[in-house]
Amino acid sequence: MRDRGGDQLADAVGSVLATVLADPTTMGLPSVVSTEAVAVTAFDAADTRTVRELTDALVEQLKSAGWTVDDRRRNDAEPSLYAAKPDVGGGAFGVQATAISFNGLVDRR
Repeated sequence: MRDRGGDQLADAVGSVLATVLADPTTMGLPSVVSTEAVAVTAFDAADTRTVRELTDALVEQLKSAGWTVDDRRRNDAEPSLYAAKPDVGGGAFGVQATAISFNGLVDRR
């Protein structure tokens, strides 16, 4: 069970993923470690974009939604991005063809 901060972070991530993927199936994965840990995976089997195209779309949408993005590893064989949204939280996004995953923590400042 997540706390309010976890729900807020999961909602913020889910909103971005719903904009990047046309018809995503989204799964929130509960953490047994902490209510402040958030994991979300979304996939859209009908999405035909390459990993690079999907990564570019994710970076663009994160930035337009107010996230700060560290995308230095976006061109790796298995791209990963680190992003944070002030007063919400942050973490790592992983991208594969048809799917995007997120693992992160709530901002408790």
